[in-house]
Amino acid sequence: MATAKKQLNSAEIANLWTTYMGDTLSTCVSKYMVAKAEDEQIRAVVQQALILSEKRAQDIAAILEADNLPVPIGFGDADVNVTAPRLFSDAFALYHVLARIRWVITLTSTSLFLAVRPDVRKLFQEAISTSSALNEQATQVSLTKGILTQAPMISVPKIPYIVEKPSYIGSIIGSHRPLHVISATHIFLSILENTIGKVLVMGFSQVASDPEVKKFFLRGAEIGAKHIKVFSSLLSDEDIPTPASPDSMLTTSTVAPFSEKLMMNHIILINQFAIADIGIAAGQSNRADIAAVYVRLAAEVSQYGEDGVNINIKNGWLEAAP
Repeated sequence: MATAKKQLNSAEIANLWTTYMGDTLSTCVSKYMVAKAEDEQIRAVVQQALILSEKRAQDIAAILEADNLPVPIGFGDADVNVTAPRLFSDAFALYHVLARIRWVITLTSTSLFLAVRPDVRKLFQEAISTSSALNEQATQVSLTKGILTQAPMISVPKIPYIVEKPSYIGSIIGSHRPLHVISATHIFLSILENTIGKVLVMGFSQVASDPEVKKFFLRGAEIGAKHIKVFSSLLSDEDIPTPASPDSMLTTSTVAPFSEKLMMNHIILINQFAIADIGIAAGQSNRADIAAVYVRLAAEVSQYGEDGVNINIKNGWLEAAP
């Protein structure tokens, strides 16, 4: 006699819901990017990202339906206009895929750890393996094109160092020890993510028709520019090279390729990842002044996200989790 299938637990439902929302949003973005890509190698990468997002969303819908649970509304054809003129460059499309891969692998590793049912575990295992393969493909293409932004090279001491004094952590003001590689890595990643986010939000501000939404996007671009400046100064103050800003990744198009619902939710999603990144970076900084910088910036990012959620609620664009 076959054993009855175990009911989905709360963590499984939460992670399936979150993944479905992200994948349906990513599907819309990728459809547009594929339609506008001019470089064949980059188009192939974005096309593969599209295939993976579409399949994963379909698999999640099947799991939920089989358990008589509602499938989220998410995002669909009404949220994307593939005939809209080109808004982003091919290089940005590739950067966007790489950023999405990082988010998928980061979130999915936790989802897999919390999954109990075999079908859910299999889905998240496949998400990690296929995303890893896509990361290899995207990285190779970015290296071939010469557009991969790499972490800075630094000089490393020849022998290990054991901390002996509490002054290693330092204080919020005054002199500080040099950055260690963990802090430098988080700072580099913050600059990279803010650069990608700034381009995205500037593009959205060009095509948004609602004045309040446009203002929200422009404010996001200002926050991104400010954070890039703050993080870059932490590296340059210690003669560590800062990541070079990529060439222009925006056109002058003012025709929206996406619905304002999708654009707002996309920026709110990025905002949530930014807060999570800041928390990890602050915890691993081991320098009081840098931790204080992250705490200060986190408050600004959090307030921006809250204002975005309120705009979504006002316009009926916020879908609630179960």
